[in-house]
Amino acid sequence: MPRPYFPLTPALRRRLCTVEVSVPPLAAREDDAVLLARHFARLAADRFGQPKPMLSEAAVATIRATMWPDNVRGLALAVERAVLLSEGGIIDAAILAPPPDEAPIAAGVSEAAFDLTDAERTLIQAALREHRHNVTHAAAALGLSRGALYRRMARHGL
Repeated sequence: MPRPYFPLTPALRRRLCTVEVSVPPLAAREDDAVLLARHFARLAADRFGQPKPMLSEAAVATIRATMWPDNVRGLALAVERAVLLSEGGIIDAAILAPPPDEAPIAAGVSEAAFDLTDAERTLIQAALREHRHNVTHAAAALGLSRGALYRRMARHGL
């Protein structure tokens, strides 16, 4: 039995005939990063009605030395932010520096404060106290069966 003939549409042909191009990360292409930064600065200045931006020498050095998160997209976002924060159209390294990866943890908060075992034990104790050690009522308040509450009480030595 012959197979039916389905001609390839131009759109499908374009999708099937793709070519993979290996491009090194932006950090390995320092001069490309500077060219892209200048391009993104002009685009952002036009979009936000800012004066024509200029990159200081320190900003150029920062662009070359930085490992940009998300490569080109990360550089574009950092430059756009720098254009909005710059004064007089001069983008300096301090404005261009990427934000830190993680927010600092509040002082005085230890990892032990997030122990779920202690939190569960405290919650069971509070429910038992509130319901005058009536296990059936405490279990209902906690959304557990009586047997599940007894197992958890045994686990925590209550």
